[in-house]
Amino acid sequence: MNAELSCLIPNSPIPSSPSRRIRIVTFNICGIRNVLQYHPWNVWRNWAAMFDMLDADIICFQETKIQRKDIEESMAIVPGFESFFSFSRYKKGYSGVAVYTRNAVCRPFKAEEGITGCLESCDIGSNGRKASYRELDSSIGGYDYLINSSEGQEIDSEGRTLVLDFGKFVLICVYCPANSSGDRARYRETFLTTLNNRIRQLVEIEMREVILVGDINIIRDRIDTADPGECVKEGDNTDFKATFARELLDTLLVPNPNGILVDVCRQFFPQREGMYTCWNQKINARPGNYGSRLDYLLCTKALSNSCSAANNLPELLGSDHCPVYGDFQFPIDSAWKITAAPEDTPRLAARYFPEFLGRRSIKDMFKTPCPRNSASWHISLEQAQHVPEPNVLRKRKLEPSSSGTSKRSNQQKKLTAFFKQPLAHSGREVVTDSDDELACDTADCKIFSGENTSVSSAIEKSSRTTPTLDWRVMFQKPQAPCCTVHGEPCIQLVTRKSGPNEGRAFWICSRYVRLDVRC
Repeated sequence: MNAELSCLIPNSPIPSSPSRRIRIVTFNICGIRNVLQYHPWNVWRNWAAMFDMLDADIICFQETKIQRKDIEESMAIVPGFESFFSFSRYKKGYSGVAVYTRNAVCRPFKAEEGITGCLESCDIGSNGRKASYRELDSSIGGYDYLINSSEGQEIDSEGRTLVLDFGKFVLICVYCPANSSGDRARYRETFLTTLNNRIRQLVEIEMREVILVGDINIIRDRIDTADPGECVKEGDNTDFKATFARELLDTLLVPNPNGILVDVCRQFFPQREGMYTCWNQKINARPGNYGSRLDYLLCTKALSNSCSAANNLPELLGSDHCPVYGDFQFPIDSAWKITAAPEDTPRLAARYFPEFLGRRSIKDMFKTPCPRNSASWHISLEQAQHVPEPNVLRKRKLEPSSSGTSKRSNQQKKLTAFFKQPLAHSGREVVTDSDDELACDTADCKIFSGENTSVSSAIEKSSRTTPTLDWRVMFQKPQAPCCTVHGEPCIQLVTRKSGPNEGRAFWICSRYVRLDVRC
């Protein structure tokens, strides 16, 4: 981890049994094109460097505020990561969420856009046509089928949710609508109700473990805001909890009898005050920590026991929100269950976008392909983290010489060796360089077609002499041609007349200088 952030993000406690830590970070960045302009991200202005500084394996962004046509390759194709985006269908530069996953640690098996499953997927259904997510045979599940297709598409039209299935758990990255009035208030209630039903269906019916992260836009308790009196004014209620959103969140979280999710940050800091994640930038409320807690990392009870650390990071800038992280410990023997093979990456991934399909980084072009087998994808996450990157160029092995210094096993060939005719061999010739064997077809490696040119004949003749003569033959002055009429050597003159040929050298018969004799 970067030394500058080491004091801000503490290391997780060492577990008693062998396990692999997975760090999940959620961050409302308030515009994906602006966050890298702030410290400390502006030092590198690189997404991979930002993720490494956070030491994160799963990064969830909310409020990306970007359209599909405006996304840049540096955002979509991050070396070592898979990226997934959800965009607002109708409003430009509005809402939007994104999730990045580190390939060496975890790669989702399935990915969906929206919480209703009514949006059109990138996969082909059983009828040979594109279908909605809930119509696919390989859907994640937990859908509310009481919502029809048109209603579901309206709920998911603002690009507020991404659902990723990692096998061992289902991750939901969400950006909930803010508190409002009129039609937006009804939309908010519908969205929160649909989200609540989807989570309960996954946990209680599908028996899945769920992690919910993102900007929920709900202040849970009085301790989660610097001005609880302002929150009571909502709807002429005197009771802080007497709002639809807070009541719904309370029923979803423990210790409510019907609660199925745990607030992991409050699990570690139950009575901590000032643990805010959002501040009003208009009044510069962040330096005085006058804010609210709107960003959460929630998980099911079983996963909360695997959470070793969780906290918010108010010192990190880039938005009016701050990142929130949680560390989960998974046994090494079951770590592979959260990592899909590269060819099984969901089609929702940004690298499958037509504008980025087939793109490769320059570094990947020099990597040596390794043999793939069935056991290669079942390595532990601890082993996957320490897999070294393949070298861009393989160095030849050095052999100690008799004088004690190292020298290359194969000395550099002479220049004349590159102009010689290849020996005639049948089949394939194997040239061994150290431990690498490179097979080449000598039938297709002919340099010359057999024509005897002046250069090739001179080189062939000089190949039987010393290296000094080789260079002398190649760089000696050309011999003067003979006059085609008199058979005498010509002389070289230079054009002095002004014009396009001024300064050019040419050959002419030596008798031309005498006026009485012409060729």
